[in-house]
Amino acid sequence: MPKNRTDITAKRTAPKVTVFFSPGLREDPCGALSAGIIQRAAMLFLLQHGINSAELSLVFVTGRAIRAINKRQLGHDFVTDVITFDLRSEGSLPFEGELVICPAEALRNARAFGDPLEREVLRYVAHGILHLLGYDDATVQQRAAMRKEENKLLALIWP
Repeated sequence: MPKNRTDITAKRTAPKVTVFFSPGLREDPCGALSAGIIQRAAMLFLLQHGINSAELSLVFVTGRAIRAINKRQLGHDFVTDVITFDLRSEGSLPFEGELVICPAEALRNARAFGDPLEREVLRYVAHGILHLLGYDDATVQQRAAMRKEENKLLALIWP
């Protein structure tokens, strides 16, 4: 039995996820995935890992833009699929970050692997979130563990 009214009305927190599409992207760059669907998938992935207090931005950009970010921030002069930025600092939320995702690269990889574009985009969302949770993919074993966890998260919404 609750001790007082605040116990009854206590509001459960949820992760805050914001989705941005940069100018210059083709129409419907993520196929049938709307910003709202992507946002809810990211929230589900976070909640699945016990993260209910978070701020996460998902920024979808052109190949040219992600190449420039990759070169400027990481010293890599090539287009990539997703770049993860951990934005936590002293006094910030326990989980705060930004994922920069290239839908054109998702389309290229989806075709190469025979997966739907939408699944590839959601894989990048899961992948970036896992990096923010401390997963790494530098070794064969780490990549395998990360892929296994990505697949678990994707199976929540895409059997």
